[in-house]
Amino acid sequence: MTEDVLESARKVARRFLESAARTQSEIERRLERGGYSEEVIAQVVAEIEARGWLNDTEFARAWVEDRADRKQYGKTRLAMELQRKGIASETIAESLSEVSQDDELARALGAVTKKIDPESFQSLSREDLQAEKRRLSGFLLRRGFSWSVVKQVFQSLAVNEEEF
Repeated sequence: MTEDVLESARKVARRFLESAARTQSEIERRLERGGYSEEVIAQVVAEIEARGWLNDTEFARAWVEDRADRKQYGKTRLAMELQRKGIASETIAESLSEVSQDDELARALGAVTKKIDPESFQSLSREDLQAEKRRLSGFLLRRGFSWSVVKQVFQSLAVNEEEF
C-alpha cells in the first residue's frame, strides 16, 4: 500500500462525506467501487472514525429523528432504511427505542390528516368508509406503521374498527 493510494482513498472518502452524512458501510462500498483494497479501506475508515467524522450510532439517531418527523415514517420503515444503509441491528434497535408509542401515533395521525379531513370521514357511507379505511390502512402500513398503530388511528378518528 503506497501513500499515494492511501491519500487518493482519503480524498474519495472525504468528498463522499461532504455531500451528506454517511454510514461506515456506505463509505466501505464507495471505496470498494473505487477499486481500493480491503487494507486501504480499513485504514481510511479507521482514520475517519478517529476524527469523529463517522459514527453509525449518531447517524442512526439523526436519521430516525429526521425521517420520523419530516417524512412521518413509522418504525418498520425506518428500520428497513437503516438496514439498507448497513447499520447494525443493535444500533437500529437502540435508535428506534427512543421513539415513543405516543410519538408514533401522533405521526400516523398527522400523515392521515394530510390525506383526509377527519370530519368528512365520519359522513361517508358504509361502503365508502370501508374503501377509505382500506386505502388509508395501506398508506400507513407502507409508511412503516404497525397494525396496532393503524387501529389506534381509526380509534382516534372514532371509526369502528370492527367494520374493518
